[in-house]
Amino acid sequence: MAWLGFVTLLTIYWCFFVAATTGRIGWCLLTGWLLPILALTISFRKGMQVNGLMVLICFVLFLVCRSGLAELRKKRPVLFWLLYTVIFLLMFYSVAQAQMQGYILNIQGWDSETMQVLRMVLVTIPLLVLNYFYTEMVYTAIDRLRLKKWELVLLNCRCFLAHESGAEKVAKQGYFLEGISNGVTYHFELTKRTYFMLRREKNLRLQIGTGILGGLYLTDLENPDFFKRVRRMDRKYAKRGIFLNILVMAFGVWLFWILK
Repeated sequence: MAWLGFVTLLTIYWCFFVAATTGRIGWCLLTGWLLPILALTISFRKGMQVNGLMVLICFVLFLVCRSGLAELRKKRPVLFWLLYTVIFLLMFYSVAQAQMQGYILNIQGWDSETMQVLRMVLVTIPLLVLNYFYTEMVYTAIDRLRLKKWELVLLNCRCFLAHESGAEKVAKQGYFLEGISNGVTYHFELTKRTYFMLRREKNLRLQIGTGILGGLYLTDLENPDFFKRVRRMDRKYAKRGIFLNILVMAFGVWLFWILK
């Protein structure tokens, strides 16, 4: 159990680190699936009951959401909201079990006489909001199961920082690429690293993949010159990442072996 907690703690750290280096907040949201597992490993005592189904649900959905960290450009409403319902039920079950088993604070008051409907509703609302982002990740993961690859030539390219809605200089900004091909304007979400690779380019030849649900994804950057532009940034992040990783590992050893 100590090793499970140790690996979970490192994974949470790397999610936050990747979020900081790529500019994608979705990496931070991913840790929501790992928190019940981490809480279990921290509170675990000999003889305590372990809910294996909860751990399995959180682990599998973490992996699925991880594979769907890309821009969701369009949705099929029926499928999207069906996924939303299923994922919410799994998440609600996991959170409820974590509270009932004593892994985390029983905020909703499960298995107690003081359980109140108002408190249940207030705690459930953040889960409903968070579940929307998880559903986007799962939907994108399904879309990317099979990609039909093709080449796209973009003219008048522009890399910019803006909100998903297109508004610039607002909260929750991301990195985007805009270009024109055969009279059609294309938009792609970029990571921070890819943004610095492509921001000087006016014309681009890109390898694109079309998902089974119609999404478009940037699959490959073949020009080696692009990677030369971010070497200094890669080295800087690598040094910081290794240093912080050592600190987190030391904290994990103290938390799961020395403290207990």
